[in-house]
Amino acid sequence: MEINLRKARPGDRDKVIWVESKSTPNLSYVPHVWDMFLHDETGDWSVAELDREIVGCGKYTLLPDGSAWLETLRVIPEKQGLGVGKRLYEHWLRLARSQGVKTMRMYTGTGNVVSKGLAERYGLRLAGTYREARMQCTRDAHRSASGFRQVSDHEEATRLVMPLSEKWAGFLVMNRTFYEFTPALCRYLAENGMVYHDPGTGSVVTIGARFMPEDALHIGVLSGDHRACLDFAMKTGAERGAARLNCQYPPQATDIHEALTSYGFSVAASDFIVMETRLDG
Repeated sequence: MEINLRKARPGDRDKVIWVESKSTPNLSYVPHVWDMFLHDETGDWSVAELDREIVGCGKYTLLPDGSAWLETLRVIPEKQGLGVGKRLYEHWLRLARSQGVKTMRMYTGTGNVVSKGLAERYGLRLAGTYREARMQCTRDAHRSASGFRQVSDHEEATRLVMPLSEKWAGFLVMNRTFYEFTPALCRYLAENGMVYHDPGTGSVVTIGARFMPEDALHIGVLSGDHRACLDFAMKTGAERGAARLNCQYPPQATDIHEALTSYGFSVAASDFIVMETRLDG
C-alpha cells in the first residue's frame, strides 16, 4: 500500500478536520489553525494519502530561533501502524537538512509510548518534562495591574527573560509549543507584546498565545512577586476575553507549583515531555 505525501490544499480542510476528530478526539484545534498552517511559507503542512484518501497529516514549523517544531501528527486509527508517521518524519528530516536546520523538537504526553517511540526511532531524545496548570479567567475587582508595563524593546526583554532559563529548565511553553530560551525568542516575545515588567517589585511575566487566544492565554514565565504576576495575568486574560490561563512549568520548580495551586490553578493528571535531536552532522 503506497503512502503519498503532498502539501495540504484549501479543499482538504474538512477531510483533515475529520482525520483529527478520529485520531485525537479529545484534542481538536485544526479548524482554528487551518489558515495559519496553510499559509506558512517557511514551514510545511502535509497530508498523507492511501489509495487517494487522506488518512493523516503533519505540520513542520520553524520557530523564531530557527529550530523545527513537529506538530499535529494525526493518523486515523484504521491506518495506524502502516508507516504514515515514519514517512512524515523522513520528510521532515529531509526538509530540515535542506533548510540548514540544526535542531528539531516535538512534544507528547508521558503516557504516549507510541508517539515517544516514533520520535526516538528518528533520533529524538528526552529534553525535558513539564507539568500543566489551568484556571478559568474570571473578572475580579480586587485584581489590579499593579506596576506592570509592556516591554517592547527586544534588548530589554532579553535582559529580563534570559536569566529565567535555568529556572524554567530551558523552555518557555505556549500552546504546548516548546520554545528554547534564546535572544531570538526574546525578540519574538517583545515584538508580539508578550513581555511585562514591574520595575517596583522586579517582577517579570510573559503572557500570550501562539494561536487561539480566545481559548487560552499562556503564562510562559513568571518571576518576582508570583501573586502580582498571576493577578496581572488574570486581569489581562479577563480583559482580552480569554476562557482560561495556562502555564507549563518543570516539576522541580516547586515554588511555581505552589504559587499556581494556591492561586486556584488545577494541575493536569499527567505530565508532558519535549524531545529533540541535533542535526549538526
